[in-house]
Amino acid sequence: MLRILFVGENWHGSNARACSEALRRLGCDVLDIDLQSSFPQVNLFTSRIVRRVFWSRLVDEFNIQILKAAESFCPDVFFAYKGNWIHRSTLKSIKRHEIPLYNYYPDTSAFAHGKWLPLSLPEYDCIFHTKPFWYDDVSKQIKLKSGVFLPHGYNPGLHRPLELDERDISEYRCDVSFIASHTQYKEQLLDRLISLRPDLNLCIWGNRWKDSSESSKLRRCIKGFPLIGERFVRAILAARINLAIMSGVVRGASSGDLTTSRSYAIPAAGGFMLHERNSEVLDLYHEGKEIACFESVEELADKIDYYLAHPAEREKVARAGHLRCVPAYSYDNRMAKILRWHFEHWAHKERDVFLPKVEVS
Repeated sequence: MLRILFVGENWHGSNARACSEALRRLGCDVLDIDLQSSFPQVNLFTSRIVRRVFWSRLVDEFNIQILKAAESFCPDVFFAYKGNWIHRSTLKSIKRHEIPLYNYYPDTSAFAHGKWLPLSLPEYDCIFHTKPFWYDDVSKQIKLKSGVFLPHGYNPGLHRPLELDERDISEYRCDVSFIASHTQYKEQLLDRLISLRPDLNLCIWGNRWKDSSESSKLRRCIKGFPLIGERFVRAILAARINLAIMSGVVRGASSGDLTTSRSYAIPAAGGFMLHERNSEVLDLYHEGKEIACFESVEELADKIDYYLAHPAEREKVARAGHLRCVPAYSYDNRMAKILRWHFEHWAHKERDVFLPKVEVS
C-alpha cells in the first residue's frame, strides 16, 4: 500500500478532496493536511486585519505541521494540490529522504497566488497541470523539473444524478444557471447576455458576486452564496441549462481557462452544459451531440433560446454528455495516471527513513 501525504483543501466538494478520495479508492493510504484547518476562514473586517497581520506566522505553523506529519507518517509520496503556502525549505527537507514530490496544479497562472509558490515549484519532481499552456508559460520564468498535462475531472462520489425533491425545485429551478466565483470577464459576459435577453430567468451562485459585481442588470440574478457539495449537484440538475464560462486571462498566464472542473462536473451529474467553444473542450465532447457551445454573446443568447424551446433535444444531449464523461473523465482516472507516472519513475528507488529537521523560511 502506497502511503501518500496529501496537502489541500478538504471541504466537501473541493477538487483536492476529490483527488485524495480517489487515491484512497485506488488503494493508497492517504493522510490529509487540510488548508482550512490551518488558515481560519473569517468574514468580519477586523478579523481579516488580524489574520493579515499574523499571516506569515500561520504559514510557518502550516509548514511545521507538514514536516511533523511527514516525520510520523513516513510517506512514500508527497502530494500537494496547488500548494500556495508550502515553503521551498519544507520540500527540500522532505526530498532529502528520497521522497518524490508531486503537485497537481489547477490554475492558469503560477504568479498570481502569493510569493511562496514560484519559489517552491522548482522543487517538485513532477507538476501535473490542468492547462495545456501552463508549463510553457511558467518555464519561461522559472526552471521546472518535469510537467504532465492532466485535466480536471469529476468526483464519482459526488457528481452523479440525484432525485430532486420539492425544496430543490423551489430553491434551484431556473432556465439558466451559472455556478462559479466572480471575475470581471464572467460579469461582463453575463451583463451583455441580460442586455440581449432582459427577461431571462438566470440564476448566479458563487463567491464574491454580491461584493464585486457592479452590474445593475445582474442584481436580480445574483443569489450571493456559493453552492458546494450536493447542493451544487442539485442546482445543476434543477437548471434547464448550465453555463460553463471560463475565468479570463490573469497575470502570468498566456491564456484564460479552456476547461474547468465544471466542464466535467456538469455532464457527470447529468446536467445540460452550454460551454464556451474552444479546442480543448471540443476534444472532450462532440458539440451538438454531447454538449452545446457558444463563442459570442449573441450566439449564447440564440443557443439559450433554441434549447429552452427544444427540451427533448436538450435532454438527449445531456444524456449523451453524461455517457461521454462517465467514467472516462473521473478523478479516479486522473489519479491513476499520476500513480502510473510515479511507478514508472520512482518505484525502483530506495529511500531513507524520514527523520526531517523542522525548518521555517
